[in-house]
Amino acid sequence: MASTQTRAFYLNGLPAPVPLNPKVMPLIDSNSPVHSIAASSGSDTDNTLCHICSDRATGNHYGAISCDGCKGFFRRSIRKEHQYKCRFQQNCNVDRTHRNACRACRLRRCINAGMKATAIQNERDVIGKRRKLENEEETSSQFLQSLIYSEKLCLQLRESVIKSTEQVVYDKGKIDYKQHAHFATLNDVGTSIHQQLCILVEWSKSISQFQEISLNDQASLLKANAAPLIVLGVAYRSLNTDGGVFLANEKILSTDQATLIGDINLVVARIINELVHPMRELGYDTNDYVALKAAIFFNPYSIQPTDATTTSILKHTRLLALKVLKNNKPDDYDECRFGQLLLLLPAVHSIAQQLVEDVQLCHLFQLTNVDELMQELILHEGKPKDTPPTAIIKKLKSPV
Repeated sequence: MASTQTRAFYLNGLPAPVPLNPKVMPLIDSNSPVHSIAASSGSDTDNTLCHICSDRATGNHYGAISCDGCKGFFRRSIRKEHQYKCRFQQNCNVDRTHRNACRACRLRRCINAGMKATAIQNERDVIGKRRKLENEEETSSQFLQSLIYSEKLCLQLRESVIKSTEQVVYDKGKIDYKQHAHFATLNDVGTSIHQQLCILVEWSKSISQFQEISLNDQASLLKANAAPLIVLGVAYRSLNTDGGVFLANEKILSTDQATLIGDINLVVARIINELVHPMRELGYDTNDYVALKAAIFFNPYSIQPTDATTTSILKHTRLLALKVLKNNKPDDYDECRFGQLLLLLPAVHSIAQQLVEDVQLCHLFQLTNVDELMQELILHEGKPKDTPPTAIIKKLKSPV
């Protein structure tokens, strides 16, 4: 069946991420981009290399030979009194490719290398809201590696999220499910959306630029872009699926089956015709997906940032994502391909709006019970406009 083939394509396209653990390190694909830089890390005794991440050192910062990136990370962590938690076994890889993946292990490496908090407390540094972006300017290549790693973290969390996600309850009496048991049901569609929202929050938390902005701006970004990113993810997972779309819970929603679920068939048809087919023609791959995903998410015009620093961070990060997208296959398509990829964005946002309207109708006619997180991220209802989105903020603050 198409589901087995599709599952193999999706999982093989993004091998699962692993922390620095000798028992599981062989699971990393030696040909993957994430692996290549780690193999070239130098010795900690080499003073030309950062003692934290093995990138090129720029001097002795706060008591340790380090690069500007780790210098800025340590300063921000101490100044803002961040309390980081490792999601794995306190031994994550902190080379220059993976250093943004686990802030807890990176901070511990900074301290072990000799960095002192007192050096920051005594430092005169008028950054405030006028501070420049840290001198850890990432190249588009480095940013691509961090995006790929974040996507792998999502895959690693995916199974546990699917198991722990509370099932969204639907009125099954309106559809004959027995005749279509091998296809996705309305229940599967709702559950898949809910699971993708949980994974989306974890994905955003794994990106260092996202952690640089305030909690309220983080929540606003998620609210503004959750639906478009769900649509983009469905299209990407469906590249090897014929006659339907591949949901996050590994169910196939065929075009025929979608007609049994109200107006959702229009959404499915549009995803296939306006996204999947053009993506196939363009040779859309994992690099394109993670870059376009970041370009959508870090759009500074999708929210009203609380300060100028947030606007600068969003613009800078989106520019990096667009550079990745443009440079992915320059020899094959050059600017023409880049332009065609950008032309997917209006369709993504239009289909997302239609998806939101369908979910609102299901909720209105009591076909589904929607939890608070789904209300805040998809329906944007349940609270006055100026009230903080409590479910989103709670999810952002949780370790996993």
